[in-house]
Amino acid sequence: MKNYSNNKILISYGTRPEIIKLSPVIRELSIRGIPFKTVFTGQHKELFEDVKDLIPNPDYKLEIMKKNQTLTEIMSNLSSGFGKVLLNEKPDLLIVQGDTSTVAITALMAFYEKIFIGHVEAGLRTYDLSSPFPEEGNRQIVSRIAKFNWAPTQNAANQLMKENAKNIIVTGNTVIDACVKFNFPVSYEEKVLVTLHRRENFGTPMKKIFTELNQLAKENPNLEFIFPLHPNPNVQKLKSLLQYVNVIAPLGYSEIIKLLSKVKFVISDSGGIQEECAAFKKKVLVCRNTTERPEGIDAGFAKLVHTDIMKNFNWANDNPIWIGENPFGDGNASKKIISSIVEFLSSYEKN
Repeated sequence: MKNYSNNKILISYGTRPEIIKLSPVIRELSIRGIPFKTVFTGQHKELFEDVKDLIPNPDYKLEIMKKNQTLTEIMSNLSSGFGKVLLNEKPDLLIVQGDTSTVAITALMAFYEKIFIGHVEAGLRTYDLSSPFPEEGNRQIVSRIAKFNWAPTQNAANQLMKENAKNIIVTGNTVIDACVKFNFPVSYEEKVLVTLHRRENFGTPMKKIFTELNQLAKENPNLEFIFPLHPNPNVQKLKSLLQYVNVIAPLGYSEIIKLLSKVKFVISDSGGIQEECAAFKKKVLVCRNTTERPEGIDAGFAKLVHTDIMKNFNWANDNPIWIGENPFGDGNASKKIISSIVEFLSSYEKN
């Protein structure tokens, strides 16, 4: 086996979805004997416990989060903490995933230090900087400065090509890699999974969504609406609107995937769950104005509804079974990503 010990790989993550989608990449690096170190920024500190078993203990833990802090405060705290890590480690390559504040800020800091950046799940776009906010801006920033743009679909790759991004490699989405390892059987029980937490829905939109959700639960007592409530205070403060909904604490990743495999359909404003629904053949009402995952809509299992859940309820409830080819890959995304890194490390000589 080739010795890559002279090359340094650093992986940064801060939220639950990042950990889930980077876990297959980290596992593949370990399988191939390629050394790396990881940094947990703590952006989703409350949810880290749910997914910490998917990855090794982080080499660095940054305590960046404070109650009700702004995006600017997140940026300030993260810049200070991560800057020290970069100066200490001096990596050759930083791997980031997705579109969080952790992704944008750590990638930008690596760029300032002339460190190569690899972006997992590159090329997702709405071209509306307000939706999702701030994620759309974050992902566009990273694509411009990344050495590797690992696109999950051909559609994402096409968008990157239009933007003249570099080293675009279509890999599939690593969340499919994470899902397939569980191999849960698919059924369609009288249950509905609900996940809602997007920043652009805070306030009036989320209040309307919660109100309609509660009304549907009241009118359909045969269905159990299961809502693992996000810890964000902007979500928690509306809990009283959900009298007929089964509100539960956040679930661990294996638990929520097992539940997803059983439910009739999903109501969500999450991005990642749209991909997970494809893996388990479930329809999803997407509570957003836009989606950077149009493949789900084209394939017929996702529908944009924003706050109009009741109006679109029958689309999912009456014919919940979706049969189609998963547009997000075959579960081998991490292998393709690491193969491109191996090729890079084999030819790269540090200046």
